[in-house]
Amino acid sequence: MLPSDVGRRHGSEIRLACETAQAMWKQRPKAADPISRPLHPIPLVSHPSHSSPLIISSQAHLKPHLNTLPSANKPSSTMSLPAKMRALVTVEGKKAEVKEVPVPSLDADEILVRVKAVTLNPTDWKHIQYIAPPGVTVGCDFAGVVEQIGPDAKNTSLKKGDRVAGFVHGSKDADRGSFAEFLKTNSELVAKIPDNFDDAAASALGVGGETAVQALFHRLAIPVPDYSHGAVPVTDDSPELLVWAGSTSVGQWAVQIGHATGYKVITTASPKNHELLKQLGAHDVYDYRDETTPQKISSKYPNLSKALDCISENGTQQLCVKSLGTNGGDVVVLLKPDPEAIALRKGEVNIIHTLAYTALGRPFTYGKAAVFDQDRVSADAALMKEWLNGDKGHFYSLLQRGILRGNKIKKMDGGLDSINEGLKYLQDGKVSAEKLAYTISS
Repeated sequence: MLPSDVGRRHGSEIRLACETAQAMWKQRPKAADPISRPLHPIPLVSHPSHSSPLIISSQAHLKPHLNTLPSANKPSSTMSLPAKMRALVTVEGKKAEVKEVPVPSLDADEILVRVKAVTLNPTDWKHIQYIAPPGVTVGCDFAGVVEQIGPDAKNTSLKKGDRVAGFVHGSKDADRGSFAEFLKTNSELVAKIPDNFDDAAASALGVGGETAVQALFHRLAIPVPDYSHGAVPVTDDSPELLVWAGSTSVGQWAVQIGHATGYKVITTASPKNHELLKQLGAHDVYDYRDETTPQKISSKYPNLSKALDCISENGTQQLCVKSLGTNGGDVVVLLKPDPEAIALRKGEVNIIHTLAYTALGRPFTYGKAAVFDQDRVSADAALMKEWLNGDKGHFYSLLQRGILRGNKIKKMDGGLDSINEGLKYLQDGKVSAEKLAYTISS
């Protein structure tokens, strides 16, 4: 559910979302009621030209209404925070507007983050258009600074002022979206940001990076290796991994993580993005528009048994099934499994759905049943804590050492007030191989 070469891909998700919106609203929890500098750099950060229609000079500012809140873990001290903040909030008519809302109140095991930068995902505009009720805060990806720590926060290494990144389940609750001046989140579900990443690059870690980790290491059951000595070398005998649509946000992360884990990563993209993906670690890149690509892949890699479909609609699930080798295997998809793809090689290929929100550890309803129960979300959250958890997780180490380089970023002007324009840009299919990033506070 992320920007890709196939810009408008929301048919199956819309159908699923529309029938589930009411259930998600009724069962919602009630509110308190990197691109690093690699050794051989490539230009992964771009800036819009002055002629870009998305450039607006206005910036979001904190409102001057202050109150005094206790500093968690330090009962004797206090710190000043605004009582109100600006946030992008859903309103009637399937729209979102910047409004003044209360700064979130923490649960005991959470942290409060002052948001510095955010990146956009298709799930953001889709929730506004098809799922979210009025009055919830939009946005998932973020990078920011720790402002407050709850007394029961399990990540004891965090301190006020630490730079952190992650994602939240935006467009679901009034007090949890990232398109805001402050947000709250679980202390173990953020990664510290290494010095070689700026806020914009770090903010792209969330949905894309964590979806890739979940897909590879849980749904495809790839063992997490020991990265302490660096990336696992890729040899002639290394296993293979197909990442369909490698230039998407999830795809770019999956290519890099798969390569660092010792896999020959085969991927697809439009030709203009082939060189980027090779520099990110792809072993072989094919044109996704070429109708013979599945046959070429399956013929060259007869033992290929693992695939991640980063589009998951408009026929891509079937293309992934056809691309697997002689004995079939597993295809992970980001949207509802396609019955035609399931039938194509029934008994040989398993199609497995994954959804990043389960990594947040909070049960929720998606569809007509509570399919994401506590057992499933707990397992996904445990995996994510191995990868996040401040500076203790794999993400911090791999980003700091330049083994992972994150997404290609396009920095946009205008801050919080211009995010709606960026979402329209994304919805219209005008984003390819990059994520749109906005500064929320300096």
